[in-house]
Amino acid sequence: MPTNLLKLGKALFRQNLLSKTELYEFIIPNRLSNPQVNLILGKSSQIMKRKVILLLMFVFFYTNINAQLGTIGQQNDVVTVTDINSLFSAAKKVTASPGTKLNAQNLKSLTSNVQQSVYCYSDTVNTYGDKPVDLFTDVHSLAQVDNLVTLKNNIEIVIIKIDNASQLNATINLAMLSNFKKLKYVYIVSSVNTTANVIANMITNYNEKYSIFYKIDKGDNQ
Repeated sequence: MPTNLLKLGKALFRQNLLSKTELYEFIIPNRLSNPQVNLILGKSSQIMKRKVILLLMFVFFYTNINAQLGTIGQQNDVVTVTDINSLFSAAKKVTASPGTKLNAQNLKSLTSNVQQSVYCYSDTVNTYGDKPVDLFTDVHSLAQVDNLVTLKNNIEIVIIKIDNASQLNATINLAMLSNFKKLKYVYIVSSVNTTANVIANMITNYNEKYSIFYKIDKGDNQ
């Protein structure tokens, strides 16, 4: 008898879904020569079969549901998107953690101070400096940065512009940034009103090693 069926029979018995007689028939079918035993088994076989079918249906249903939930879980990883101004405000508090203060300090420097930078828009790349740490692009040019930007080794932040409401329907595929080995921050700057949830829904191939921030900037100074 196949090992899997043997295990199934024993599992049914432990769950009180099979009697000893039913288990015996399940494990050793067609080997009973005692007419009385065969008579007993004949009466219970239909009940046993129904129990087995129900159990198999339950196992199939449970396995299928788990597989679907696993797929959904993989597709809907929790994407954390933070308003950069909220981070700066939190870092000023006495109770702010060292990690929050360090992140705020790094981001303030990368986004406010003059840095060696790469600008990649459409098919055009302009590089300023031998070791750029900032990469500026937009949602439509993001797919090209891996091929067009050659100085990747020191990039710490990618600043992605959103210029109009229709671009909020685009995707930001973080897999396009996998070759930027020092990348830590993905910063979305939108010139139209949006929310953290909208930005999160734009993100695909989320990787938790990146900290994702956003800001609504309609021309105000940082």
